[in-house]
Amino acid sequence: MKVMKFGGTCVGTPAMISKVEEVIQREQDQKVIALSAVAGVTNQLIDFLGKFHKDEEIDAFIDELMKVHVKLLPENEELKKEAIEALDMRLKKLSSLLYGVSYTEEITPRTRDLIICMGERLSVIVLAARLKARGLNAAAFNADEIGIITDGVHGNATALLDECEKSAGPKIHALLKAGVIPIITGFFGVSKDGHVTTFGRSGTDYTASVLARSCGASMVEIWKDVDGFMTADPKMVPTAKQVDRLSYEEAAELAYFGAQALHPRAVFPVIQKKIPIVIKNVLKPDDPGTVICNDTSTKKNILKSVSFLKKIATIKVFGTGAGYKEGFLADIAQALAQANINIYSATTSQTCVALLVDENEVHRAKKVLEHILGGYFEKIEVHENTALVCVVGAGLGSTRGVAARVFNAVANEGVNIDLISAGASTVAYHFTVDKKDLQKTVKAIHSEFFEK
Repeated sequence: MKVMKFGGTCVGTPAMISKVEEVIQREQDQKVIALSAVAGVTNQLIDFLGKFHKDEEIDAFIDELMKVHVKLLPENEELKKEAIEALDMRLKKLSSLLYGVSYTEEITPRTRDLIICMGERLSVIVLAARLKARGLNAAAFNADEIGIITDGVHGNATALLDECEKSAGPKIHALLKAGVIPIITGFFGVSKDGHVTTFGRSGTDYTASVLARSCGASMVEIWKDVDGFMTADPKMVPTAKQVDRLSYEEAAELAYFGAQALHPRAVFPVIQKKIPIVIKNVLKPDDPGTVICNDTSTKKNILKSVSFLKKIATIKVFGTGAGYKEGFLADIAQALAQANINIYSATTSQTCVALLVDENEVHRAKKVLEHILGGYFEKIEVHENTALVCVVGAGLGSTRGVAARVFNAVANEGVNIDLISAGASTVAYHFTVDKKDLQKTVKAIHSEFFEK
Protein backbone atom coordinates (compact mmCIF):
# COMPACT_ATOMS: atom_id res chain seq x y z
CA MET A 1 0.00 0.00 0.00
CA LYS A 2 1.25 3.47 -0.83
CA VAL A 3 0.33 7.09 -0.20
CA MET A 4 0.18 9.26 -3.32
CA LYS A 5 0.24 13.04 -2.96
CA PHE A 6 -0.79 15.34 -5.79
CA GLY A 7 0.04 19.06 -5.79
CA GLY A 8 -2.20 21.95 -6.76
CA THR A 9 -0.90 22.35 -10.30
CA CYS A 10 -1.63 18.67 -10.90
CA VAL A 11 -5.34 19.41 -10.40
CA GLY A 12 -5.40 22.93 -11.82
CA THR A 13 -6.96 22.11 -15.22
CA PRO A 14 -9.12 19.30 -16.63
CA ALA A 15 -6.17 18.12 -18.73
CA MET A 16 -3.88 17.89 -15.70
CA ILE A 17 -6.51 16.16 -13.57
CA SER A 18 -6.88 13.58 -16.34
CA LYS A 19 -3.16 12.84 -15.97
CA VAL A 20 -3.66 12.40 -12.23
CA GLU A 21 -6.60 10.04 -12.81
CA GLU A 22 -4.50 7.94 -15.19
CA VAL A 23 -1.69 7.66 -12.62
CA ILE A 24 -4.13 6.59 -9.91
CA GLN A 25 -6.04 4.20 -12.17
CA ARG A 26 -2.99 2.29 -13.30
CA GLU A 27 -1.65 1.86 -9.75
CA GLN A 28 -2.47 -1.73 -8.77
CA ASP A 29 -1.53 -1.50 -5.08
CA GLN A 30 -3.90 -0.21 -2.43
CA LYS A 31 -3.58 3.56 -2.35
CA VAL A 32 -4.37 6.56 -0.20
CA ILE A 33 -4.46 9.97 -1.89
CA ALA A 34 -3.36 13.20 -0.17
CA LEU A 35 -4.50 16.23 -2.15
CA SER A 36 -3.59 19.92 -2.28
CA ALA A 37 -5.97 22.74 -3.11
CA VAL A 38 -6.49 23.56 -6.79
CA ALA A 39 -3.59 25.72 -8.02
CA GLY A 40 -3.97 29.34 -6.90
CA VAL A 41 -6.92 28.83 -4.56
CA THR A 42 -4.96 28.96 -1.28
CA ASN A 43 -3.26 32.16 -2.44
CA GLN A 44 -6.66 33.63 -3.30
CA LEU A 45 -7.95 32.81 0.17
CA ILE A 46 -4.90 34.34 1.84
CA ASP A 47 -5.06 37.46 -0.34
CA PHE A 48 -8.78 37.87 0.33
CA LEU A 49 -8.03 37.94 4.06
CA GLY A 50 -5.65 40.85 3.46
CA LYS A 51 -8.48 43.35 3.93
CA PHE A 52 -12.08 43.47 5.12
CA HIS A 53 -14.79 43.17 2.46
CA LYS A 54 -18.38 44.19 1.82
CA ASP A 55 -21.06 41.51 1.60
CA GLU A 56 -21.31 41.72 -2.18
CA GLU A 57 -17.54 41.28 -2.52
CA ILE A 58 -17.71 38.13 -0.40
CA ASP A 59 -20.60 36.81 -2.49
CA ALA A 60 -18.67 37.46 -5.73
CA PHE A 61 -15.60 35.70 -4.31
CA ILE A 62 -17.65 32.64 -3.32
CA ASP A 63 -19.27 32.55 -6.77
CA GLU A 64 -15.86 32.65 -8.44
CA LEU A 65 -14.57 29.77 -6.29
CA MET A 66 -17.61 27.72 -7.24
CA LYS A 67 -17.00 28.39 -10.96
CA VAL A 68 -13.32 27.38 -10.66
CA HIS A 69 -14.26 23.99 -9.22
CA VAL A 70 -17.37 23.31 -11.32
CA LYS A 71 -15.24 23.68 -14.47
CA LEU A 72 -13.17 20.74 -13.24
CA LEU A 73 -16.06 18.36 -12.54
CA PRO A 74 -16.83 15.31 -14.71
CA GLU A 75 -19.53 15.43 -17.39
CA ASN A 76 -21.62 12.71 -15.72
CA GLU A 77 -24.72 14.66 -14.65
CA GLU A 78 -25.51 12.63 -11.54
CA LEU A 79 -21.95 12.81 -10.21
CA LYS A 80 -21.72 16.48 -11.17
CA LYS A 81 -24.92 17.33 -9.28
CA GLU A 82 -23.76 15.42 -6.21
CA ALA A 83 -20.38 17.21 -6.26
CA ILE A 84 -21.95 20.66 -6.72
CA GLU A 85 -24.14 20.06 -3.67
CA ALA A 86 -21.05 19.10 -1.63
CA LEU A 87 -19.13 22.14 -2.92
CA ASP A 88 -22.07 24.40 -2.10
CA MET A 89 -22.17 23.13 1.48
CA ARG A 90 -18.46 23.84 1.92
CA LEU A 91 -18.70 27.28 0.32
CA LYS A 92 -21.62 28.25 2.57
CA LYS A 93 -19.39 27.48 5.56
CA LEU A 94 -16.62 29.60 4.02
CA SER A 95 -19.07 32.41 3.32
CA SER A 96 -20.19 32.43 6.97
CA LEU A 97 -16.58 32.62 8.14
CA LEU A 98 -15.81 35.50 5.78
CA TYR A 99 -18.95 37.40 6.84
CA GLY A 100 -17.88 36.97 10.45
CA VAL A 101 -14.42 38.36 9.74
CA SER A 102 -15.97 41.29 7.86
CA TYR A 103 -18.43 42.17 10.63
CA THR A 104 -15.96 41.90 13.51
CA GLU A 105 -13.02 43.32 11.51
CA GLU A 106 -10.89 40.81 13.34
CA ILE A 107 -9.27 37.55 12.29
CA THR A 108 -7.86 35.17 14.85
CA PRO A 109 -5.24 32.50 14.05
CA ARG A 110 -7.97 29.89 14.57
CA THR A 111 -10.32 31.53 12.05
CA ARG A 112 -7.51 32.11 9.58
CA ASP A 113 -6.64 28.40 9.56
CA LEU A 114 -10.31 27.46 9.12
CA ILE A 115 -10.49 29.71 6.06
CA ILE A 116 -7.21 29.00 4.28
CA CYS A 117 -7.65 25.21 4.43
CA MET A 118 -10.93 25.45 2.54
CA GLY A 119 -9.19 24.92 -0.82
CA GLU A 120 -8.31 21.35 0.12
CA ARG A 121 -11.86 20.68 1.34
CA LEU A 122 -13.09 21.68 -2.14
CA SER A 123 -10.47 19.92 -4.26
CA VAL A 124 -11.05 16.47 -2.73
CA ILE A 125 -14.71 16.68 -3.78
CA VAL A 126 -13.67 17.34 -7.38
CA LEU A 127 -11.10 14.53 -7.63
CA ALA A 128 -13.37 11.98 -5.93
CA ALA A 129 -16.15 12.79 -8.43
CA ARG A 130 -13.81 12.44 -11.40
CA LEU A 131 -12.45 9.11 -10.19
CA LYS A 132 -16.00 7.83 -9.66
CA ALA A 133 -16.72 8.81 -13.28
CA ARG A 134 -13.91 6.42 -14.25
CA GLY A 135 -15.52 3.62 -12.30
CA LEU A 136 -13.22 3.82 -9.27
CA ASN A 137 -14.62 3.57 -5.75
CA ALA A 138 -13.21 6.87 -4.48
CA ALA A 139 -14.50 9.02 -1.62
CA ALA A 140 -13.51 12.44 -0.26
CA PHE A 141 -12.43 12.81 3.37
CA ASN A 142 -11.22 15.71 5.47
CA ALA A 143 -8.10 15.36 7.60
CA ASP A 144 -9.99 16.29 10.76
CA GLU A 145 -12.51 13.45 10.28
CA ILE A 146 -9.76 10.95 9.37
CA GLY A 147 -7.84 11.81 12.53
CA ILE A 148 -4.70 13.78 11.69
CA ILE A 149 -4.03 14.99 15.23
CA THR A 150 -1.75 18.02 15.77
CA ASP A 151 -0.10 19.94 18.59
CA GLY A 152 -2.59 22.79 18.14
CA VAL A 153 -0.16 25.42 16.81
CA HIS A 154 -1.98 27.56 14.28
CA GLY A 155 -0.19 28.22 10.99
CA ASN A 156 2.71 25.85 11.63
CA ALA A 157 1.30 22.78 13.33
CA THR A 158 3.14 19.52 13.92
CA ALA A 159 1.37 16.17 13.74
CA LEU A 160 1.37 14.03 16.88
CA LEU A 161 2.55 10.90 15.14
CA ASP A 162 1.62 8.31 17.76
CA GLU A 163 -1.85 9.85 18.11
CA CYS A 164 -2.27 9.85 14.32
CA GLU A 165 -1.30 6.19 14.16
CA LYS A 166 -4.00 5.34 16.71
CA SER A 167 -6.71 7.52 15.16
CA ALA A 168 -6.09 7.70 11.40
CA GLY A 169 -4.49 4.28 10.92
CA PRO A 170 -7.54 2.10 11.75
CA LYS A 171 -9.92 4.36 9.80
CA ILE A 172 -7.78 4.21 6.67
CA HIS A 173 -7.32 0.44 6.89
CA ALA A 174 -11.09 -0.01 7.25
CA LEU A 175 -11.68 2.08 4.12
CA LEU A 176 -9.08 0.15 2.13
CA LYS A 177 -10.52 -3.17 3.29
CA ALA A 178 -13.91 -2.00 2.00
CA GLY A 179 -12.35 -1.28 -1.40
CA VAL A 180 -12.49 2.51 -1.05
CA ILE A 181 -9.78 4.84 -2.39
CA PRO A 182 -9.64 7.60 0.27
CA ILE A 183 -9.03 11.11 -1.14
CA ILE A 184 -7.82 13.01 1.92
CA THR A 185 -7.26 16.74 2.36
CA GLY A 186 -3.67 17.81 2.81
CA PHE A 187 -2.27 20.92 4.51
CA PHE A 188 -4.09 20.71 7.86
CA GLY A 189 -5.05 18.57 10.81
CA VAL A 190 -7.00 19.01 14.03
CA SER A 191 -5.84 19.58 17.60
CA LYS A 192 -6.94 17.37 20.49
CA ASP A 193 -9.53 19.99 21.43
CA GLY A 194 -10.98 20.02 17.92
CA HIS A 195 -9.39 23.12 16.40
CA VAL A 196 -8.23 23.02 12.78
CA THR A 197 -4.52 23.83 12.43
CA THR A 198 -2.50 24.17 9.23
CA PHE A 199 1.00 22.82 8.53
CA GLY A 200 2.34 25.80 6.55
CA ARG A 201 2.72 26.23 2.81
CA SER A 202 3.23 23.03 0.80
CA GLY A 203 2.02 21.20 3.91
CA THR A 204 0.33 18.46 1.90
CA ASP A 205 3.75 16.81 1.41
CA TYR A 206 3.91 16.61 5.20
CA THR A 207 0.35 15.25 5.39
CA ALA A 208 1.29 12.48 2.96
CA SER A 209 4.21 11.40 5.14
CA VAL A 210 2.06 11.51 8.27
CA LEU A 211 -0.56 9.33 6.56
CA ALA A 212 2.13 6.89 5.40
CA ARG A 213 3.47 6.48 8.91
CA SER A 214 -0.02 6.23 10.38
CA CYS A 215 -1.11 3.35 8.18
CA GLY A 216 2.25 1.62 7.63
CA ALA A 217 2.53 2.40 3.91
CA SER A 218 5.39 0.93 1.91
CA MET A 219 6.07 4.19 0.08
CA VAL A 220 5.13 7.86 -0.30
CA GLU A 221 4.90 9.24 -3.83
CA ILE A 222 4.94 13.03 -4.19
CA TRP A 223 3.52 13.86 -7.62
CA LYS A 224 4.22 17.27 -9.12
CA ASP A 225 4.22 18.87 -12.56
CA VAL A 226 8.03 19.16 -12.55
CA ASP A 227 10.91 16.72 -12.10
CA GLY A 228 12.23 15.74 -8.65
CA PHE A 229 15.25 17.22 -6.90
CA MET A 230 17.78 18.72 -9.30
CA THR A 231 21.52 19.35 -8.98
CA ALA A 232 20.61 23.07 -9.05
CA ASP A 233 17.65 25.26 -9.91
CA PRO A 234 17.27 24.74 -13.69
CA LYS A 235 16.05 28.34 -14.05
CA MET A 236 19.47 29.45 -12.86
CA VAL A 237 21.56 26.56 -14.23
CA PRO A 238 20.08 25.20 -17.48
CA THR A 239 22.48 22.23 -17.40
CA ALA A 240 21.11 20.99 -14.05
CA LYS A 241 20.33 17.28 -13.86
CA GLN A 242 17.82 15.27 -11.85
CA VAL A 243 19.19 13.73 -8.64
CA ASP A 244 18.44 9.99 -8.56
CA ARG A 245 18.79 9.33 -4.84
CA LEU A 246 19.04 11.32 -1.62
CA SER A 247 19.20 10.39 2.04
CA TYR A 248 16.49 11.71 4.34
CA GLU A 249 19.00 14.15 5.82
CA GLU A 250 20.12 15.43 2.41
CA ALA A 251 16.53 15.96 1.28
CA ALA A 252 15.64 17.79 4.50
CA GLU A 253 18.59 20.18 4.15
CA LEU A 254 17.84 20.91 0.50
CA ALA A 255 14.15 21.49 1.18
CA TYR A 256 14.82 23.75 4.16
CA PHE A 257 17.34 25.83 2.26
CA GLY A 258 15.36 26.59 -0.85
CA ALA A 259 14.72 23.51 -3.01
CA GLN A 260 11.03 23.49 -3.94
CA ALA A 261 10.64 19.75 -4.55
CA LEU A 262 9.53 18.85 -1.01
CA HIS A 263 8.16 20.37 2.19
CA PRO A 264 11.10 20.74 4.64
CA ARG A 265 9.40 18.62 7.33
CA ALA A 266 8.05 15.90 5.05
CA VAL A 267 10.90 13.47 5.76
CA PHE A 268 10.58 13.42 9.55
CA PRO A 269 7.41 11.31 9.95
CA VAL A 270 8.85 8.49 7.82
CA ILE A 271 12.50 8.33 8.92
CA GLN A 272 11.96 6.05 11.92
CA LYS A 273 9.99 3.50 9.87
CA LYS A 274 12.32 3.89 6.87
CA ILE A 275 9.47 4.53 4.45
CA PRO A 276 10.93 5.84 1.17
CA ILE A 277 9.66 9.01 -0.50
CA VAL A 278 9.70 9.26 -4.30
CA ILE A 279 9.31 12.62 -6.06
CA LYS A 280 7.69 12.07 -9.47
CA ASN A 281 6.46 14.12 -12.43
CA VAL A 282 2.83 13.51 -13.40
CA LEU A 283 3.73 14.46 -16.99
CA LYS A 284 6.45 11.76 -17.05
CA PRO A 285 4.93 8.96 -14.96
CA ASP A 286 7.42 6.33 -16.16
CA ASP A 287 10.48 8.33 -15.10
CA PRO A 288 11.98 7.00 -11.84
CA GLY A 289 12.11 10.45 -10.21
CA THR A 290 14.13 11.13 -7.05
CA VAL A 291 14.14 8.43 -4.37
CA ILE A 292 14.63 9.57 -0.76
CA CYS A 293 15.61 6.75 1.59
CA ASN A 294 18.28 5.45 3.96
CA ASP A 295 20.35 3.77 1.26
CA THR A 296 22.18 6.23 -0.99
CA SER A 297 25.09 3.93 -1.80
CA THR A 298 24.82 4.53 -5.55
CA LYS A 299 26.53 7.91 -5.54
CA LYS A 300 29.00 9.06 -8.15
CA ASN A 301 29.36 12.47 -6.57
CA ILE A 302 29.67 13.35 -2.90
CA LEU A 303 27.97 16.66 -3.63
CA LYS A 304 24.32 16.05 -4.57
CA SER A 305 22.89 19.52 -5.12
CA VAL A 306 23.25 23.27 -4.63
CA SER A 307 20.25 25.17 -3.27
CA PHE A 308 19.77 28.73 -2.07
CA LEU A 309 17.53 31.22 -0.32
CA LYS A 310 17.31 34.67 -1.87
CA LYS A 311 15.22 36.59 0.64
CA ILE A 312 17.70 36.57 3.49
CA ALA A 313 19.27 39.27 5.66
CA THR A 314 22.01 39.16 8.28
CA ILE A 315 21.87 40.68 11.76
CA LYS A 316 25.21 40.98 13.56
CA VAL A 317 25.14 41.66 17.29
CA PHE A 318 28.51 42.93 18.51
CA GLY A 319 29.67 42.91 22.11
CA THR A 320 32.86 42.07 23.98
CA GLY A 321 32.68 38.46 25.03
CA ALA A 322 29.28 38.02 23.38
CA GLY A 323 30.04 34.41 22.59
CA TYR A 324 30.79 33.66 26.24
CA LYS A 325 27.95 35.42 28.05
CA GLU A 326 25.71 32.82 29.67
CA GLY A 327 22.27 32.77 28.10
CA PHE A 328 23.14 35.42 25.50
CA LEU A 329 22.25 33.32 22.46
CA ALA A 330 19.30 31.73 24.28
CA ASP A 331 17.86 35.17 25.07
CA ILE A 332 18.16 36.16 21.41
CA ALA A 333 16.52 32.98 20.15
CA GLN A 334 13.68 33.16 22.69
CA ALA A 335 12.91 36.82 21.94
CA LEU A 336 12.79 36.25 18.19
CA ALA A 337 10.72 33.09 18.60
CA GLN A 338 8.16 34.98 20.70
CA ALA A 339 7.98 37.55 17.89
CA ASN A 340 7.42 34.69 15.38
CA ILE A 341 10.70 35.43 13.60
CA ASN A 342 12.53 32.35 12.32
CA ILE A 343 16.32 32.10 12.55
CA TYR A 344 17.67 30.21 9.53
CA SER A 345 21.19 29.95 10.90
CA ALA A 346 23.36 31.37 13.68
CA THR A 347 27.11 31.65 14.13
CA THR A 348 29.04 33.00 17.10
CA SER A 349 32.48 34.34 17.85
CA GLN A 350 33.96 35.96 20.95
CA THR A 351 32.72 39.40 19.89
CA CYS A 352 29.76 38.77 17.57
CA VAL A 353 26.62 36.73 17.10
CA ALA A 354 25.43 36.61 13.48
CA LEU A 355 21.88 35.58 12.62
CA LEU A 356 20.21 34.89 9.28
CA VAL A 357 16.54 35.86 9.08
CA ASP A 358 13.95 36.58 6.40
CA GLU A 359 14.66 39.93 4.74
CA ASN A 360 11.07 41.05 5.40
CA GLU A 361 11.59 40.52 9.14
CA VAL A 362 15.08 41.92 9.60
CA HIS A 363 14.20 45.43 10.82
CA ARG A 364 11.52 44.12 13.17
CA ALA A 365 14.09 41.61 14.45
CA LYS A 366 16.57 44.41 15.08
CA LYS A 367 13.99 46.33 17.15
CA VAL A 368 13.21 43.21 19.18
CA LEU A 369 16.90 42.67 19.94
CA GLU A 370 17.52 46.32 20.81
CA HIS A 371 14.66 46.10 23.28
CA ILE A 372 15.75 42.93 25.08
CA LEU A 373 19.54 43.08 24.97
CA GLY A 374 20.00 46.35 26.83
CA GLY A 375 23.64 46.85 27.76
CA TYR A 376 24.73 43.45 26.40
CA PHE A 377 25.84 44.79 23.03
CA GLU A 378 27.95 47.56 21.54
CA LYS A 379 26.11 47.75 18.21
CA ILE A 380 23.75 45.85 15.93
CA GLU A 381 24.35 45.79 12.19
CA VAL A 382 21.87 44.78 9.48
CA HIS A 383 23.13 43.50 6.13
CA GLU A 384 20.50 43.24 3.41
CA ASN A 385 20.80 42.03 -0.21
CA THR A 386 22.13 38.73 1.10
CA ALA A 387 21.68 35.24 -0.34
CA LEU A 388 22.28 31.97 1.48
CA VAL A 389 23.87 29.15 -0.52
CA CYS A 390 23.64 25.54 0.65
CA VAL A 391 25.71 22.68 -0.77
CA VAL A 392 24.46 19.23 0.21
CA GLY A 393 25.86 15.72 0.11
CA ALA A 394 26.50 12.84 2.50
CA GLY A 395 30.13 12.78 3.52
CA LEU A 396 30.82 16.47 2.89
CA GLY A 397 32.23 16.92 6.35
CA SER A 398 34.34 13.76 6.28
CA THR A 399 35.73 13.86 2.74
CA ARG A 400 39.03 15.64 2.32
CA GLY A 401 39.21 18.47 -0.19
CA VAL A 402 35.51 18.97 -0.90
CA ALA A 403 35.21 22.23 1.04
CA ALA A 404 38.33 23.57 -0.68
CA ARG A 405 36.83 22.81 -4.10
CA VAL A 406 33.59 24.59 -3.19
CA PHE A 407 35.20 27.72 -1.84
CA ASN A 408 37.93 27.87 -4.50
CA ALA A 409 35.28 27.67 -7.23
CA VAL A 410 33.49 30.62 -5.64
CA ALA A 411 36.69 32.60 -5.07
CA ASN A 412 37.75 32.10 -8.69
CA GLU A 413 34.61 34.01 -9.71
CA GLY A 414 35.70 36.94 -7.55
CA VAL A 415 32.86 36.40 -5.09
CA ASN A 416 33.31 37.29 -1.42
CA ILE A 417 31.84 34.94 1.19
CA ASP A 418 30.59 36.65 4.35
CA LEU A 419 29.43 33.93 6.76
CA ILE A 420 30.20 30.20 6.68
CA SER A 421 28.42 27.50 8.67
CA ALA A 422 29.88 23.99 8.58
CA GLY A 423 29.72 21.16 11.06
CA ALA A 424 26.19 21.69 12.38
CA SER A 425 25.03 19.26 9.70
CA THR A 426 27.11 16.32 8.51
CA VAL A 427 25.62 16.63 5.02
CA ALA A 428 25.68 20.37 4.30
CA TYR A 429 27.71 23.58 4.20
CA HIS A 430 25.94 26.95 4.22
CA PHE A 431 27.43 30.32 3.38
CA THR A 432 26.25 33.80 2.45
CA VAL A 433 27.13 35.96 -0.53
CA ASP A 434 25.88 39.26 -1.89
CA LYS A 435 22.61 38.68 -3.74
CA LYS A 436 24.06 40.08 -6.99
CA ASP A 437 26.68 37.31 -6.92
CA LEU A 438 24.23 34.45 -6.31
CA GLN A 439 23.87 33.18 -9.87
CA LYS A 440 27.57 33.05 -10.64
CA THR A 441 28.21 31.41 -7.27
CA VAL A 442 25.72 28.61 -7.94
CA LYS A 443 26.92 28.20 -11.53
CA ALA A 444 30.56 28.01 -10.41
CA ILE A 445 29.86 25.26 -7.86
CA HIS A 446 27.69 23.35 -10.31
CA SER A 447 30.36 23.54 -12.99
CA GLU A 448 33.04 22.31 -10.58
CA PHE A 449 31.10 19.26 -9.39
CA PHE A 450 28.66 18.31 -12.13
CA GLU A 451 30.07 19.46 -15.46
CA LYS A 452 33.60 18.04 -15.50
